[in-house]
Amino acid sequence: MMRVLWVEVRKLGGSLALLLLVTVPALLSLIVLLAMIANRRQPTWRAIFFDFAFPIWAFFLLPMAVTALATLLGNIEHRSAMWDHWLALPIARWRIFAAKLVVALGAMAAMTLLMAGFTLIAAALGGAVSGRPPVGPLDWAAIGRSALLITASACCFTCLQLWVALRFSNFVVSLGFGIGGTLIAIAVTMTRSTQADYFPWVLPLRVLLSADPWQPAIAGLAGGMVCAVAMVAALQRTR
Repeated sequence: MMRVLWVEVRKLGGSLALLLLVTVPALLSLIVLLAMIANRRQPTWRAIFFDFAFPIWAFFLLPMAVTALATLLGNIEHRSAMWDHWLALPIARWRIFAAKLVVALGAMAAMTLLMAGFTLIAAALGGAVSGRPPVGPLDWAAIGRSALLITASACCFTCLQLWVALRFSNFVVSLGFGIGGTLIAIAVTMTRSTQADYFPWVLPLRVLLSADPWQPAIAGLAGGMVCAVAMVAALQRTR
């Protein structure tokens, strides 16, 4: 299993997925930097993270990044008909799909951690440039906990997105699936509906808005585990 996983990591390094992994968190940090420079008031660290960076990440950028990441991971195999080669090797098929899932989940978690780190740097730099550095305590524990819970809550839609990307060779299907899920989540949030609280794409934002953030995080993690098992079982039959 470790050898298959290492091959997947090597393939990730030779594709645009690695660039995506760094670029999307950096994009949010650029927005934070510009907001810090343009803001005429002195913001607090809590407002920067919990009223600005984390909501944008959970609400829009993370789902879109996962959509692009899963599409790229699937396209690596589809574009060169590599499935025929991979599935002909004397390797249990479930290991191939499981390795891809581990890489996708690891990349998703890495992007969230990079986002938090880049936000910290951008806010400090923006404060230095504007002369209005962030004030108040920098709650490392709360920031780390929120990043962890957002990552856990995103496991379900990450598994679903990868499943679609590996199942269908047309990348438009994968992109449409992810964009559709994100748009539904946006509609649910804008209408303040409570009837879709456990829709996979809504869970990361619920971590930030819910009185009990552990509930959506556990739901996303549990849903991800169920989807992971179903994905591997289904792809073994269809590939």
